[in-house]
Amino acid sequence: MVKGIVLAFLAFAVFAWGDAVVKEIGHDLDPFEVTFFGYLIPLVLSPVFMKPGDRVLDLVRWNSPWIMGLRVLLIAVTTPLSVMAFRSLPFAEAFALLFLMPSLVTILSIFVLKENVRWRRGLAVCAAFIGVLIIVRPGFKELSPGHVAALAAASCAAGGVIMGRMIGQTEKRYTLIGTVFLATTAIAGILMIPGFAWPTPYQWLLLLAFAATAFAAQALFIVATMYAPADRLGAAQYSQILWALAIGALFFDEWPDALALIGIVIVVAAGLFIFAREQTLKRSGAQPPSAEALQPGTAAEPSLR
Repeated sequence: MVKGIVLAFLAFAVFAWGDAVVKEIGHDLDPFEVTFFGYLIPLVLSPVFMKPGDRVLDLVRWNSPWIMGLRVLLIAVTTPLSVMAFRSLPFAEAFALLFLMPSLVTILSIFVLKENVRWRRGLAVCAAFIGVLIIVRPGFKELSPGHVAALAAASCAAGGVIMGRMIGQTEKRYTLIGTVFLATTAIAGILMIPGFAWPTPYQWLLLLAFAATAFAAQALFIVATMYAPADRLGAAQYSQILWALAIGALFFDEWPDALALIGIVIVVAAGLFIFAREQTLKRSGAQPPSAEALQPGTAAEPSLR
């Protein structure tokens, strides 16, 4: 269990550094181009996630095609939206808005999965939205396209998690992972054409670093799930906000003001409470185990980026 937790923290640290690379390169290249090259290498290497009996054709052989197709589409657009957010917002602020995702999952689970959400989680969801309002402060500071992109990314990722919960027991792990790499690469490859610019040598280096971190972090998390259940490792994702604060200050000279820090703390605390509450309900049998954990990076699903 301890080894799995350590590996999960390491995986999310790598994810955070990968997002820092995205922020660095996102100012100069089209978000879809960054996404395409960032997912092309993980797609090529995705067969390493195959188990005995898996086939490459499993990438397009789906037991629930409509739900799977919607899930893949939602997750595929999450990364370019995240790139847009990272390049125009302070690093930690973008992360905090993306961490609204667990609260959105809770809301969607009421309407889509017909789950019974009790008042404690309901209050946590309300707190998360209050935290977002403190960070964004509509009417007091300009609402930028980056804010819209971050909230849209969190919404799409939440939808992807809900779809994954609906089919997580019927689709193979390789199918769940590989189809996201395939669809993201294909969709981004088409959408990058109008704004394509040939990368400079430095940009190629950053693109390779992004691809390497995306693959390495996912692989680390999958190894972590061999030592501990995936839904027990979800809290480790919130260590990313600490990395975001440190990286933003040290490398991008970004220092959140007091109100932004308060909002970040509220959003993260609300997400952690929702995660802890779900674990309590699962242990008590009050809620059936989900096919996927709340976090966007699970053994069945790449991280929200």
